[in-house]
Amino acid sequence: NLSDVRNVPAANTASVLQGRISGVTVSSFSSQPGNDDPQIRIRGIGSFNAGQEPLIIVDGVQSQLNQVPVNDIASISVLKDAASAAIYGVRAANGVILITTKRGKAGKTTITLRNNLAVQTPTFSPDYLPSYDWAKVKNEWTVADGGNPIYSNAQIQAMRDGSDPDHFANTNWWDEATQTGVLQTTSAQLTGGSESIQYMISGEYQDQTGIVVNTSAVRKALRSNLDIDVNKKFKVGLNLYGYKKDIGQPALYSAGNPSDFERNLLYQVRRNTIPTVPVGYSNGEYGTVDGVHPNPNVIISNPHWAANTGLNETKQYRTEGKLFASYEFIPGLKWTSSLAQIHQENTNTFFIPTYERYDSEGNVVALNVNNSLSNSNTVFERFVFENLLNYDKAFGDHQFNFLLGQTMQKERNDYMYAYIQNFPNNAITELDAGTTNPQVQGNAYEVGMLSYFGRVNYSYKDKYLFEANLRYDGSSRMPSSERYGLFPSFSGGWVISKEDFLKDSSLLSLLKIRGSWGQLGNQEIGNYTYVQTFATGNDYITGGSIAGGLAINDLANSGITWETTTITDFGIDVNFFSNKLQLTADYFNKTSSDILLRLPIPGSLGVNNGPYQNAAEVSNKGWEFNAKYKDKVGNFTYFAGVNLSLVKNNIEDIAGLENWTGNGTINIVGQPINAYYGYVAEGLYTESELATAPKQFGGPLRAGDVKYKDISGPNGVPDGVISAEHDRTVIGNPFPKFTYGFNLGGSYKGFDINAFFQGVSGIERYNLFNTENIGNFTSSILDHWTEDNTDAYYPRFGNGGNNYVLSSYWLKDASYLRMKNLEIGYTLPNFIMSKIGLTDLRIYAIGTNLVTWTSVKEFDPERDPSDQRNASFPTAKGFSLGVNVSF
Repeated sequence: NLSDVRNVPAANTASVLQGRISGVTVSSFSSQPGNDDPQIRIRGIGSFNAGQEPLIIVDGVQSQLNQVPVNDIASISVLKDAASAAIYGVRAANGVILITTKRGKAGKTTITLRNNLAVQTPTFSPDYLPSYDWAKVKNEWTVADGGNPIYSNAQIQAMRDGSDPDHFANTNWWDEATQTGVLQTTSAQLTGGSESIQYMISGEYQDQTGIVVNTSAVRKALRSNLDIDVNKKFKVGLNLYGYKKDIGQPALYSAGNPSDFERNLLYQVRRNTIPTVPVGYSNGEYGTVDGVHPNPNVIISNPHWAANTGLNETKQYRTEGKLFASYEFIPGLKWTSSLAQIHQENTNTFFIPTYERYDSEGNVVALNVNNSLSNSNTVFERFVFENLLNYDKAFGDHQFNFLLGQTMQKERNDYMYAYIQNFPNNAITELDAGTTNPQVQGNAYEVGMLSYFGRVNYSYKDKYLFEANLRYDGSSRMPSSERYGLFPSFSGGWVISKEDFLKDSSLLSLLKIRGSWGQLGNQEIGNYTYVQTFATGNDYITGGSIAGGLAINDLANSGITWETTTITDFGIDVNFFSNKLQLTADYFNKTSSDILLRLPIPGSLGVNNGPYQNAAEVSNKGWEFNAKYKDKVGNFTYFAGVNLSLVKNNIEDIAGLENWTGNGTINIVGQPINAYYGYVAEGLYTESELATAPKQFGGPLRAGDVKYKDISGPNGVPDGVISAEHDRTVIGNPFPKFTYGFNLGGSYKGFDINAFFQGVSGIERYNLFNTENIGNFTSSILDHWTEDNTDAYYPRFGNGGNNYVLSSYWLKDASYLRMKNLEIGYTLPNFIMSKIGLTDLRIYAIGTNLVTWTSVKEFDPERDPSDQRNASFPTAKGFSLGVNVSF
């Protein structure tokens, strides 16, 4: 229900869908302004390759969800089964999200103004140790590693009493790197028209200051939808949309790469800052080292210095246009044609200046003598030409609908990058001013599609329902021999409640059973995978000089074919008490076959990777449940709803491989994609267990070390040796056992309240906080093994890092329940609004991500599974006030 999310303060529309639709998993891994695109998965993932996102269709054209202002949206539909998604062919293997935007209506012109102001803070803040406790831990760990204590008792006392802040400070760098963010959204909408012309014009201005210093985004968007009835048979229309977005972020957190900022931010704060260094010295310089300089990691990544040094700006421009026309030849027979174009351009300016960093005495401790500039530009264009012929006809109780269609789509992406160093000063940031080490890169790709499709719908007395689809897709991503694929689907339903024996039931309002089966192709397999390509940069010497050379790095396979997704779905819909109580349940079986893999090849071939082959199969099976109840007692209306999704992802075939990804995950038959892979930990060793302990990698075992299970050996039985080859195994699942959401609320005489909760259960994430003797530590590190604390959470210090290899010891249950939204509002009564010339006036307050219930203590449980050290931009919680006015 869009009314539940219309006012939610969100910079990204996709995030408001989280937890609201069964079978749809939305994960908000970041709240970075301008780069907060949530991950969307519909009924699991079915391939090892890129392109797991669902197809987004906005007003009939493939587009984006994240940048569509929520106040422009009239409806959102999610197509999850093959029968409903089949009409979109090879683009729909991962599901489809359909969005229609608002259109004008004949009648009085209506103006609607909305303004929302939100303040935001991180949903989670690490409990970093104060400097005096940190220094004690640092000393203890360093001694355990064979070194000498770094800080004396007198220095630690100075940290505690603040007597020498230049040399021994007490800085919480998380607090210094984060701030209270502000998100302000202002929008205006104009709708109206006559019987022959209807229009909707909307504009939105969104200004966001991030919850991390020097992060921001400003978006300006404008939409216009126009419908013209030329006569009773001929209609034309024009949709136009565009936005401009400016994104700002620090340059010096990015380690030389502008795209690295989001990924490295918290990693830098955790790993490359220490609390003994002040934000700034009394001499006016930024804090850089503490009073025991030099020591390991002396040059800290001061967030305030990074926020005010260098330049990292991104500008995005996007325009979308669609011209369409329809003509009704005879009643029920209508032809529709449309032409759409999308153009997007992204530019980035990334400048690293020369600089000097000083200690508290004014000595230079770090410097950069060579400034540099990189400019990049990406241009994307998509053209879509579509023709539809639709015929509706009823013969008594028989209703038919026939659809024939054809779609042509072409995309092109161009990328350019230029880099140069050594500018005369830090004020000039144009490429021509650089003098040394120029570099230029550029590439492009094109993709084309041609599709034909047909659909037949039949219903008898609205009781017996049948649909059949046939889609013939062609994609340039396939070799010529396999360019076209034929994909069918069928669905049927029986509305039992319309039968004579139930139609007069006072209890049962609706009883419907349905089923579907279908196949969809998947073209998201990368570009030119079937074409033999050559890599540049393989130079050689001939005649005493260097000649440019090309070489084959990856082999190609000109015989690859479509990845195919087959979906079977059975469902039931039941409504009771005049539709007050609505229940739905679905079972689905989604199997992706002929998945592309690179199989191993002999190293003697002299190439890095073998060709792609259609060799794998993955299944996703599960259940979806929805329940809604709505009723009224006098002037009080109340409602409640819940949705629940259970999906089991499983690799059915992977051509005999055990594909270890190298990042603590593995792909193997009988397990989910990217299952966690490592050692099984069985607690910490006691002194009495050491004598019979298996031989372990690294140095000698001591009490307080992690106890790894001896699973097997060269002969297939435990051999008393812990080894990577024989003792690593699947230890966890990156996917939740189930996801759920529920909301409840009510209204009374203009007042309303709505609470929405979202959660996941049975999900696991690595927690590698405090597993390095570097940077900051959180307070939980105090619970480490010592002779006086043998029942500890962390193992003993030392052991050369062998206690911190990927194992079940560090894999934690990341299940959570989060109050996503709590909204309270008041709508002015109609009799008052009519007196002051308004049609609507509503004021409201919303809290977002207010409370999270979880057993996780060291990180936000809603994070990317690859983020093992909590290195991503934090998600935000906040409070907002807003007002909507229509007249």
